Amino acid sequence: MKRSLILLFAFLSIAIPLAGCKLLPAPTIDNPTDGTPEFLIYKAIEAAQIPDMEESWKALRPYLHSSVTALRTSEDNFLNMNFAAFRRKVRLFTPDDAKPVYKLARTQEDQPDKEHRLFIVNEGSDMPSPFRIARDPAANNEWRVKNIP
Repeated sequence: MKRSLILLFAFLSIAIPLAGCKLLPAPTIDNPTDGTPEFLIYKAIEAAQIPDMEESWKALRPYLHSSVTALRTSEDNFLNMNFAAFRRKVRLFTPDDAKPVYKLARTQEDQPDKEHRLFIVNEGSDMPSPFRIARDPAANNEWRVKNIP
């Protein structure tokens, strides 16, 4: 019994740190289910890959949380700062720059079934980049993008 506990402790002391380790492959998200958090990130990347800024914004806007779009000033801020920067660096999140396919490093539930952060592999950094998504009461409580890296 004592030996079993020691082996279990040894296993856990190795397994827990490796859970976030780069040695474990990040799953590739290439065909996410509609309405899931992974689908929102896929659509945000897909929108950012559209060359025309106006068309790109039109493609992303339906997936944004109402807290981003409720006020004209917050929407303009998001468009001109967050989204413009995201469009410039979107290629860092996609192994194939022609497709919105990405690698999901990990997911963190900040508030269970209300607000999550999805960390996407960023080729320009050792650290994955977070997308924040949240349930939106103004959109039938569906998942919506609240912030992008």
